[in-house]
Amino acid sequence: MGRLDGEDVMLMPIGRFARASRLSVKSLRNYDESGLLHAAHVDPSSGYRYYRLEQLARADAIRSLRMVGMPLAQIAATLDGEETERLLMSHLAALEQQRDEINRQAQELQRRINLKEYTMTTEVSVTQTSAQTVATWRTQTTHTSIFNDIPMGLGRVVGHLTEAGIDPAGPPFTLYHQAPDGDTIGDIAVAIPVTPGTETGADGDIVIVDMPAQVEAAVLHVGSYDNMGESYAAVVGWIHQHGHNIVGPSREIYLNSPHDAAEHELRTQILFPIDAEVN
Repeated sequence: MGRLDGEDVMLMPIGRFARASRLSVKSLRNYDESGLLHAAHVDPSSGYRYYRLEQLARADAIRSLRMVGMPLAQIAATLDGEETERLLMSHLAALEQQRDEINRQAQELQRRINLKEYTMTTEVSVTQTSAQTVATWRTQTTHTSIFNDIPMGLGRVVGHLTEAGIDPAGPPFTLYHQAPDGDTIGDIAVAIPVTPGTETGADGDIVIVDMPAQVEAAVLHVGSYDNMGESYAAVVGWIHQHGHNIVGPSREIYLNSPHDAAEHELRTQILFPIDAEVN
């Protein structure tokens, strides 16, 4: 049973309002204390909360926005501010980004489930690479942005070399000073080999670096960039099984690109410098 407020408006007790709004009593108390949905009246002797019928519309809006994961502070700004549409569109964009990431993870999981249909045979080789001069662009990245940062960085290096009238002397590659993962920011450098002694002009972002000769354990990965985990595992496993140590950053050499090959035909050489000699 309800009660009248000072304006002779019938009030609903919190339990009945909870059922009508499909919110829990606990949530209503939380929303009252946070200021998101104040009770219309609180009995001073019992502390019991009462609500007006017209508050159901706000309660329904809160419930709907909580169901799509919007934080309470953002709900308050959406319902009480002047930029409702912008805030809703911003949250929609965040949800779409989460959906895309979940879809990517689901595809990766399905691919791993399908791995039971075949056995991977990855051949590891050990080679002595020559010293080389490269034009590089270095940046920090995350496991979600790296697939955009690598082509963007290579584009910057290519653009700078083209403007300087310099031809590449080998295929492009990425050097992993720190590979990114879900908890760690990555540190990478994208690079394009150039002729030794090359000067590209002033550009604070593009740096000419001389890389020393080194012995590297290498594996050729054929297929999508998303699916290189097994190839990495194969070469790292081989290194440890043969008693070697990794002595520097790994790198990926892109022997072709998505511009000129289908995804399943992409060829990427994965290399790790090791403490070994080539016979």
